[in-house]
Amino acid sequence: MTQNAIVEGLTANGDATIRVYQKSACGHDCSDCGGICGAKKSITVQARNPLRARPGDTVIVETMTGRILRAAALVYLLPLAVLLLGCCLGYVLGGSETAQALAGLGGLVVGCCCAVLINRFLRRDKPLEYTIIHIKEEQEE
Repeated sequence: MTQNAIVEGLTANGDATIRVYQKSACGHDCSDCGGICGAKKSITVQARNPLRARPGDTVIVETMTGRILRAAALVYLLPLAVLLLGCCLGYVLGGSETAQALAGLGGLVVGCCCAVLINRFLRRDKPLEYTIIHIKEEQEE
């Protein structure tokens, strides 16, 4: 996955401190469609700097797409899977429809809590790595 970023500074080891503007979930420009996700949020992170970009440069950075997709699958699929497991467990135990729904709701809550905890652990264990792959020229913008 690639994103635009601005180099804000350099570290002692030659890496860059960059400001990355997070994309909307749909990947499009929210100001064009009038969506409510249009507020641009940014994060400041460290990036490997093999091209020796300087502060003020606009660059394109790359992150490992596989890790992002696994995290998205965890956040979206784990709660859904545990919700269905809760509903099935309520059915197998012979509960009423209300009991099955409550078991599913409980499963959803447990799945969401597990996804949050696992996500926090994975972020702390190995944060996303950014690499500068292109320095944009002024006329490219």
